[in-house]
Amino acid sequence: MNKEERKAEMRQRYLTKADAVFEAAWARGETEALDLNKIEETVNELKFGLTSLLVESMVEVQGERQAGPGPKCPECGQEMYSKGKRRRRVATSQGEIEIARRYHYCEACQQGFFPPGPATEDEVTGVE
Repeated sequence: MNKEERKAEMRQRYLTKADAVFEAAWARGETEALDLNKIEETVNELKFGLTSLLVESMVEVQGERQAGPGPKCPECGQEMYSKGKRRRRVATSQGEIEIARRYHYCEACQQGFFPPGPATEDEVTGVE
C-alpha cells in the first residue's frame, strides 16, 4: 500500500470513528438530562477514541519512516533483531492505550525488549 492509500485508509477510519462518537454523544444527550459537567464528562470519554486514532496514525507514519539496522542492546551494545510485533498497554496523558510495536531480541544477552520512541511503535489503539 502506498502512502496516499495508507493516508486515505487512516482518514476513513478516523471519520468512521468520529461519526460513531458524534452519534453516541447525540444519543446520550437526547435520552438523559445532562448538566454542563455531565456533558463535558461525556465528550471527554468519547473523544479518547478519536485521540487514540490520531496518535496511531502519527506513530505509524513515524514507524514507516524508520529504516536501517535494529536498535542496540542496552546491556551489551550489539545489534538486536526484531521478533515481530507484540502488544502492550501504556499510560498516556490522555488515558491508557494499547500499542503494537516491534519486540527486539539480543542473541548475546538472550533478552528481549520493546525499545522506546515512536520510531518503533507501529500501531496504537484505544483500549475499550
